[in-house]
Amino acid sequence: MPDHPPALALDFGRVLTLDPDKTPFADLWKRAGLDPEKFQEAYQALRADYDRGTIDAGEYWASILIECRPDIDADEAADLIPALIDADFLAWARPRVTLHRLVKMALDTGVPVAIVSNMPEEVSERFVQSWPWLRRIPYRFFSAAFGHIKPDAEFYRHVLKGTGWDPARVLFVDDLPENIAGAAQAKFKTLLFTGSDEDLRIIGEWCGVPLDTVGARGT
Repeated sequence: MPDHPPALALDFGRVLTLDPDKTPFADLWKRAGLDPEKFQEAYQALRADYDRGTIDAGEYWASILIECRPDIDADEAADLIPALIDADFLAWARPRVTLHRLVKMALDTGVPVAIVSNMPEEVSERFVQSWPWLRRIPYRFFSAAFGHIKPDAEFYRHVLKGTGWDPARVLFVDDLPENIAGAAQAKFKTLLFTGSDEDLRIIGEWCGVPLDTVGARGT
């Protein structure tokens, strides 16, 4: 495997973004008569199939609506789905600003960077359109594009094949222990991300970007 500078592989949600904000869904829950707790349970139960691309957006959201309201009219469900897709994007769209600055500075200095994320196609495409700086990241691995999710071993193999990187020279950053375990199994260096200043310091040190050069920290 060819040598390369130390590289960075980042999860997206809860790493490049803050924790999801439920408020974009609140009006929809009220409008459609949905129980928020039941909605969240269905959202999580079906998410892996949606992230993997084995079901599309229409199937995913329709299934959630039927789970929450078995008697929902098909036309009403169809009318709600575009608003649910929008709310899903907005829920995840709060940037972790300090990390964004750090990654941009790393890119400026030639650090190889990849995004490695479980994310459905509708959401990933919208992020790339809405946050143009993401196009500077040369490798963007979104799960729905190839049918595997973390921590499937095939996902990590796909990343290594797509980048040609030596995993021992890659810091893999993710907020979920099971995804970190999968990355460690694939021989990546790993960081279980909590959003702390210490996490940011470790990422900056790996990339050669001292944290005190990044600017004011907060999110």
